Amino acid sequence: MKQSITQEELNYILRARQFIYDILARFFVEEPSKEYLTYFVENELVNIFPFVEESKGIEEAIEDIKAYLKEHDVIHNDDDYENLHWDYTKMFIGPLELTAPPWESVYVRKDRLLFQENTVAVQRKYEEFGFVIRDQNLEAEDHVGFELNFMFHLNELCIETIEKAEPHAISYLSYLIDQQEKFLENHLLAFIPAFSEKVIENADTQFFKGMAKLLDAYLKLDQAILREIAKLDVAITTDGKKGAS
Repeated sequence: MKQSITQEELNYILRARQFIYDILARFFVEEPSKEYLTYFVENELVNIFPFVEESKGIEEAIEDIKAYLKEHDVIHNDDDYENLHWDYTKMFIGPLELTAPPWESVYVRKDRLLFQENTVAVQRKYEEFGFVIRDQNLEAEDHVGFELNFMFHLNELCIETIEKAEPHAISYLSYLIDQQEKFLENHLLAFIPAFSEKVIENADTQFFKGMAKLLDAYLKLDQAILREIAKLDVAITTDGKKGAS
């Protein structure tokens, strides 16, 4: 007989995943803004990061980020902020040759070309789940930040599915969990280890070195979490009745 997970337990995991993917996506999708850095630092989000006890890699990454923020005031010190901003820009945007290109295609294709089969495959997944990218024509769909935002989107659909508690909720929830695990396997984890290594090698700030470590360690843990959830009966309430996947 399969073990089960309660609605409350699953909701906790999903909310924790939402918190994590939001942070990761924000720091990799675009240059760090003063507004978000202020929110991140003043609310001490790094101190409440979930699953730290589950992964040595996550623990080490968090310590790197904490150490950087202890020594650098990215909110009030303009030099500290500009150094962090430039660190992102030179690695992921340019104008010089990028030291850590942020697109999946660069790492999984021998020719390193964008807008080819890999990009199209990612785009089709986005379309399947109604995920829309702002400024879509300006950036390839397989940008690491977009892929992280897509995982946030799929996880959000899981939360909404539980809250609506419609008769098909359990089967659709299982489908969403499966789709996330496959997207991690086929896309993010196909290039994140190499991408993170590039960031760690080339970042000037301990902040982005830590973020790269965090990205790699968390995605590997998340894959294990999704695979474990898939093995469990999900006991949630649908239309006033208890159900299980």
